Amino acid sequence: MRPTNLLRAMQPLRISLIRSTTPSTTTPSLYHTFQRSLSTTTPRLNEPQPQQQEDTTQSSTPASTIVPPSLRAYPYKTKTGTVVSVGRMDRTVRVSYRHTTWDKHIQKPYPKITTFLVSDPRNSLREGDVIEFSNGFPKTRNVHHVVERIIAPFGSSIDERPPVMSREERDAERAAKRAAKSQRREDRRLEDGGEEIEGAREHVGRIQRLVVERTAAQVEA
Repeated sequence: MRPTNLLRAMQPLRISLIRSTTPSTTTPSLYHTFQRSLSTTTPRLNEPQPQQQEDTTQSSTPASTIVPPSLRAYPYKTKTGTVVSVGRMDRTVRVSYRHTTWDKHIQKPYPKITTFLVSDPRNSLREGDVIEFSNGFPKTRNVHHVVERIIAPFGSSIDERPPVMSREERDAERAAKRAAKSQRREDRRLEDGGEEIEGAREHVGRIQRLVVERTAAQVEA
C-alpha cells in the first residue's frame, strides 16, 4: 500500500459519513453500502414509496443480469472554435479556440489561439466548421474534449453528414460498454469455478473497503 493511501485510511472519518451509514443484517455489497453513505439526498420518514420501488426493482432483476456501476459525471464547460484539421486521425479533429489571456509582465490582455484535440464519434465534422465543444470526459491520454453541436457548417450541409451524438447518446453508449465489460468479467469468473452471485457484483477499492469497514464498526459500537 502506498504511504498516501495508508495515511488516508488512518485519517478520522467525517461525522456526516458516520451518520449517513446504516448497518444492515443481510450484509449487502460494500459498493452499495458506500454509495448509500455518500448520497446527498436523505429519505423522509413519511415517504415509504422509494423503498418499495427499490424492492420491486431488485426483485424483478434476474440473478444473471450484471448491473454496471454508476458512471462518473464529469463537470464540463462549452467553448466555440473552428475546425482546422480533419482526416489525420480517426474520429478526432483539431480545433482552434480564440480567446484572450492576461499577461502578468505587460499587465494587459492579449488575444491567443489554443488548439485542442476534439473527439468526433461519427466523423461528422469538416474542415472550416464552427462548432461548440465541451471538456470533461477523458477519451484518451491527449483527447479531453468532445463535439456538442455544429454552429456553422462549411462545405457540405449538415443533412449530408452523420448526425452529431448528443450527451444522452454518449452516456447510453458508455453505460452499454460498461455493462458488457461487467458481463464478460462475470463470465470469466464463472468459467474459473467461481460461485454465482445474485444481483450486481461491483468492484470495491482498498481504501473504499477500509472506510466502509471502519464506519460499520463505529456505528455498531
